[in-house]
Amino acid sequence: MLPADDLRPVPDESGGLPSPWGQAFPRAVTLGPEGPLVPAGTLRVLLKPGKTLPLGYVGFALGPCIDHGDAVIVEGAAAPHVGDIALCDAGGWGDLLRVLAVDPSGACLMALDASPAGRAKVRPEQVLGVVRGTRGAGGSLGRLLAGAFPVWSRLAGLGYWYRKVREAPLRGGGEVQSIGRKYARQVSSYERILEVPLGAWTLELVGRHVQPGKKLLVPGSGAGREALHLARAGYLVTGFDIVPEMVEASIRNARSADLSAEFLNADMADLDLHDRTFDGAYITPLVYSFVPGRSRRIECLRRLGRHLTPGGAVIFSAHLVHRLSHLLRLLAVTMRRRLRRQRDSEFGDWFTWFLTPDGRIEKAFSHRFFRWQVHAEAKAAGFQSCEFVGQDHFVARGFRA
Repeated sequence: MLPADDLRPVPDESGGLPSPWGQAFPRAVTLGPEGPLVPAGTLRVLLKPGKTLPLGYVGFALGPCIDHGDAVIVEGAAAPHVGDIALCDAGGWGDLLRVLAVDPSGACLMALDASPAGRAKVRPEQVLGVVRGTRGAGGSLGRLLAGAFPVWSRLAGLGYWYRKVREAPLRGGGEVQSIGRKYARQVSSYERILEVPLGAWTLELVGRHVQPGKKLLVPGSGAGREALHLARAGYLVTGFDIVPEMVEASIRNARSADLSAEFLNADMADLDLHDRTFDGAYITPLVYSFVPGRSRRIECLRRLGRHLTPGGAVIFSAHLVHRLSHLLRLLAVTMRRRLRRQRDSEFGDWFTWFLTPDGRIEKAFSHRFFRWQVHAEAKAAGFQSCEFVGQDHFVARGFRA
């Protein structure tokens, strides 16, 4: 499957991913049970018509039919039918998906068992093969699961989220390091999406509060995608990131694009650029949710505020509690932590699974907020106002030290 939705992190205008499954379902196929991730081009060469290939599955989105660590046999160039689990070319990587419907042209409507809301239409040329010999992948049971997908997917989704609650890490002081490890391993993935545009909504939001030609600070600049697009839009950009590998990549990418932008290695929580000031700050999508601890997040905003000119704004986004399911999962993991007498965590502390380039699933910290909590943290940091914009963005203004 993919080098994870999380390994191809193309943000949409809400800061999420354009995949119908979002970041919640990291998954991959590997060459053999313990091999590396496999590009779709390699799979095309290996899966000639009638040939079979053993692959390993990494992920939890097709359980219990195909679970994490299972080996599957894929028949190359086989025509998919309703109920099959097919190997597809998705963004240059292999992805296992269940076939829900096939139209006369051969295009398939596909889904993940554990994602009730996710659907994707896959062109015939994107289908590389079909899983054979696995219970629930094709046959009468596969057809039954596809036909009962509105019900089946909810049951599979409950199993997925039970697993995630059960495996939620206890707070142990390594949260910042977990984020660093995650992004250090995703440099090449972020470089692959450098040219994906920010979109009119983001540019309009930033432009509403900071005019092009002004100095803009970009925390969490990563490999440079957002910073370089903003530099093209006329901003005088200074980006910084906690991950040295990302900073090196952003400097290299700015040079290759012949763009004038500065990149620094720094942590938002102890940012000190001396007497330098900026007309605004744009924190890249959802980075605020990757900062552990209320006091640390408040200090991050305070540090940014100290580097703003009068009237400057901090524009940022955060994972929010949008649905009852979000709240129930947070309640469940909080109860689990309390039963284990683990009281250092805060309500809303969560985590993301992500895939490493060698095909392993690891964990990194994230936090989910109620809107009022974000407003309260901005106020505690010294901002007089914090406007909620769109689905998950905030604009903090009126900083007073």
